[in-house]
Amino acid sequence: MGKNNNHLSVLFTYLLFVVLCIVALYPLIWIAINSFKTDIQLFEHSWSLPKEWHWENYVRAWKFGIAKYILNSIIVTISAVLINVSISLMAAFALSRFQFKGKNFFLYFILGGLMLAPEVSLIPLFRILTSLKIYNTYLAMILPNVAFGIPFTTFLVRSYMLGLPRDYEEAAYIDGANTIKMFWYVVIPLCRPIIASAMLLDAMRVWNEFMFALTFVINDNLKTLPLGLMSFAGALREQWTVVMAGIVISSIPMIALYLLTQKQFIRGLAAGGIKG
Repeated sequence: MGKNNNHLSVLFTYLLFVVLCIVALYPLIWIAINSFKTDIQLFEHSWSLPKEWHWENYVRAWKFGIAKYILNSIIVTISAVLINVSISLMAAFALSRFQFKGKNFFLYFILGGLMLAPEVSLIPLFRILTSLKIYNTYLAMILPNVAFGIPFTTFLVRSYMLGLPRDYEEAAYIDGANTIKMFWYVVIPLCRPIIASAMLLDAMRVWNEFMFALTFVINDNLKTLPLGLMSFAGALREQWTVVMAGIVISSIPMIALYLLTQKQFIRGLAAGGIKG
């Protein structure tokens, strides 16, 4: 009876994963297939494969200016992720390895950022960015994304560091390494899986961020991909297949990044979940 229940549980789990995969992947596949059709074929035969593959939809989407929006998103995403992960690594190292007065206060202060909704900070951030004279610049999108990314990244990396063995660090101290060298040559290499996981999660968050870009940037040459797609769809109201081609192009960088880092990503999350 117990074995039958186990088999049923495993079967139910697999069925659930299949259903979730279909729900997640079907819209993407539908958009990708219809991006190769004409608008007439889209509305008349939206559920069938295209009779003729119209690659010119992608050429038109690229020429319309989506390349500019992708470049802006790459600049903002790479900058925000590198700054966020660098600060979070140092904060997580200090909070997991050192004992100092006010340690718990700083920990809860950083983690408290997880409870702060970005919407409530728009007006204060607008005034701060304006007073610093960085409104309508790349920094106006980078710095808020860094601020709202640090709490989760610090929490994730700190949980992983708490489970790391201290033997390597003690050996580095015995060999004459100071704290900075030990952090750079011992801790960071050991944290590569969780660093890859944190960078990928933060990259996806920043890449798809819409509200900060909409509020803090008005120059069309600085707009990121979510804003660009909105302008793109507004300008091409009757060319839906070209819009779909633009959506497919916009998703390629994140899909490629995940495929390149999926092993480290899964290792980091699994190890962090066990050790944290």
